[in-house]
Amino acid sequence: MNIDIRDRICINRLCIYKLSLKRKNEMSGNNLIINNEGRKRRIVTPLIALLIAVVISIAFASVFVYYPMEVTLEPKSPPVYFDKGTNYNQDDLWSGNKISVLIGSNGGSLIVTVHPTYQTAVYKSVAKIVNRDSKAYDVYINVRTSITPSITGTGSAFSTQSDSSDIKICFVSSSRSTSGFPTPGYTADYGCYSLQSTGLKKIESLPAGGSWDIDLYVYIPEGASGITSSTFTAQIHLIYTPYNQQLSSEQPP
Repeated sequence: MNIDIRDRICINRLCIYKLSLKRKNEMSGNNLIINNEGRKRRIVTPLIALLIAVVISIAFASVFVYYPMEVTLEPKSPPVYFDKGTNYNQDDLWSGNKISVLIGSNGGSLIVTVHPTYQTAVYKSVAKIVNRDSKAYDVYINVRTSITPSITGTGSAFSTQSDSSDIKICFVSSSRSTSGFPTPGYTADYGCYSLQSTGLKKIESLPAGGSWDIDLYVYIPEGASGITSSTFTAQIHLIYTPYNQQLSSEQPP
């Protein structure tokens, strides 16, 4: 077999050389070039199509245009922030336990630890959300990691009580109340949101200069085993955005 460099096809400096296997009588089998012009066209045409496809698939950039841009960050103090509630670090159940509340140095993070027991416990005003701006902000809660599975137990003297836990975070502006028997329900004027399921919920618009208390509602059924040696944690994002009536249906990412 030999290569004849004169017998080639080139496009944009990409070349395909035709190969031929010569015999004494210059004939070939399938796919071999022979000295027959009709057969040669049938073989060369697919080669040209293949070469064109290869060239088209390679992007040869001929020009790059540069537009100048500038991005500037001007950090500010948070307009909405966490603050101490009236029960910040107050006594909890059992000697030595506190309603532990840790607030970030700029009010942008919050960790609360409480020590409830069986049946219903309500923790009032463990922290606050404060808006110190002169405009309102829409506030959302997104439970990223929930307290699951539910804590279960069947030890109550009242058969009508639920066998599953009910754990909520509540937001209060001015009014809160309990109702019902034997397990009291809890009502807060800006709503209570389960910490036993994940998801995004809109709370309400926090008005200019306004604040909300953060309450916790915890129901643990009697008979639940192992709870006194366990911890249960929910991870939450509090989200706020400037209030905009035209974009009231827009959701946080």
